[in-house]
Amino acid sequence: MNTSTDEARAALIATAVFSLFSTAASAQVHPEKPTYKYEKCFGVARAGMNDCFFGSNSCAGTLAKDNDPRSWIYVPQGTCKKIAGGTLEPPK
Repeated sequence: MNTSTDEARAALIATAVFSLFSTAASAQVHPEKPTYKYEKCFGVARAGMNDCFFGSNSCAGTLAKDNDPRSWIYVPQGTCKKIAGGTLEPPK
Protein backbone atom coordinates (compact mmCIF):
# COMPACT_ATOMS: atom_id res chain seq x y z
CA MET A 1 0.00 0.00 0.00
CA ASN A 2 0.94 3.59 -0.44
CA THR A 3 2.41 5.29 2.67
CA SER A 4 0.30 8.42 2.17
CA THR A 5 -2.83 6.26 1.92
CA ASP A 6 -1.92 4.51 5.18
CA GLU A 7 -1.29 7.83 6.89
CA ALA A 8 -4.57 9.25 5.60
CA ARG A 9 -6.44 6.15 6.75
CA ALA A 10 -4.80 6.34 10.21
CA ALA A 11 -5.67 10.04 10.49
CA LEU A 12 -9.28 9.33 9.52
CA ILE A 13 -9.56 6.56 12.12
CA ALA A 14 -8.00 8.77 14.81
CA THR A 15 -10.43 11.58 13.98
CA ALA A 16 -13.41 9.20 14.15
CA VAL A 17 -12.33 7.80 17.52
CA PHE A 18 -11.73 11.28 18.94
CA SER A 19 -15.12 12.41 17.67
CA LEU A 20 -16.83 9.42 19.27
CA PHE A 21 -15.27 10.09 22.68
CA SER A 22 -15.86 13.84 22.60
CA THR A 23 -19.52 13.33 21.68
CA ALA A 24 -20.01 10.89 24.56
CA ALA A 25 -18.36 13.28 27.01
CA SER A 26 -20.45 16.23 25.90
CA ALA A 27 -23.63 14.15 26.20
CA GLN A 28 -23.18 13.75 29.94
CA VAL A 29 -25.44 16.01 31.92
CA HIS A 30 -24.47 17.08 35.40
CA PRO A 31 -27.38 18.77 37.18
CA GLU A 32 -26.68 21.88 39.16
CA LYS A 33 -27.44 21.74 42.86
CA PRO A 34 -30.68 23.51 43.73
CA THR A 35 -30.56 26.95 45.31
CA TYR A 36 -33.07 25.85 47.99
CA LYS A 37 -32.39 23.50 50.93
CA TYR A 38 -32.52 20.04 49.41
CA GLU A 39 -31.98 16.37 50.06
CA LYS A 40 -31.23 13.47 47.76
CA CYS A 41 -34.24 11.17 47.54
CA PHE A 42 -33.46 7.63 46.39
CA GLY A 43 -35.87 5.26 44.65
CA VAL A 44 -38.45 7.71 43.31
CA ALA A 45 -37.00 8.97 40.03
CA ARG A 46 -38.96 8.34 36.85
CA ALA A 47 -37.25 7.00 33.75
CA GLY A 48 -35.18 9.76 32.16
CA MET A 49 -35.68 12.12 35.12
CA ASN A 50 -32.86 11.20 37.53
CA ASP A 51 -30.30 13.67 38.92
CA CYS A 52 -27.67 11.10 39.89
CA PHE A 53 -24.75 9.09 38.64
CA PHE A 54 -24.08 5.46 39.55
CA GLY A 55 -22.36 2.40 38.12
CA SER A 56 -24.66 1.60 35.20
CA ASN A 57 -25.92 5.14 34.76
CA SER A 58 -23.37 7.92 34.37
CA CYS A 59 -25.56 10.84 33.39
CA ALA A 60 -28.52 12.67 34.76
CA GLY A 61 -31.65 12.05 32.76
CA THR A 62 -30.58 8.61 31.53
CA LEU A 63 -32.40 6.31 33.95
CA ALA A 64 -33.98 3.46 31.98
CA LYS A 65 -36.71 2.42 34.43
CA ASP A 66 -38.90 4.07 37.03
CA ASN A 67 -38.03 3.90 40.75
CA ASP A 68 -34.55 2.41 40.52
CA PRO A 69 -33.45 2.26 44.19
CA ARG A 70 -29.89 3.37 43.29
CA SER A 71 -30.98 6.57 41.54
CA TRP A 72 -31.89 9.82 43.22
CA ILE A 73 -33.40 13.21 42.58
CA TYR A 74 -33.09 16.49 44.41
CA VAL A 75 -36.20 17.32 46.45
CA PRO A 76 -36.89 20.10 48.96
CA GLN A 77 -35.54 19.22 52.40
CA GLY A 78 -38.07 17.25 54.48
CA THR A 79 -39.97 15.99 51.43
CA CYS A 80 -38.40 12.62 50.58
CA LYS A 81 -39.93 10.60 53.42
CA LYS A 82 -43.37 11.87 52.36
CA ILE A 83 -42.99 10.27 48.92
CA ALA A 84 -44.02 6.61 48.67
CA GLY A 85 -40.85 4.55 48.22
CA GLY A 86 -38.54 7.50 48.91
CA THR A 87 -35.54 7.02 51.15
CA LEU A 88 -32.62 9.25 52.14
CA GLU A 89 -30.12 6.37 52.05
CA PRO A 90 -28.81 4.52 48.99
CA PRO A 91 -29.26 0.73 48.94
CA LYS A 92 -26.45 -1.32 50.41
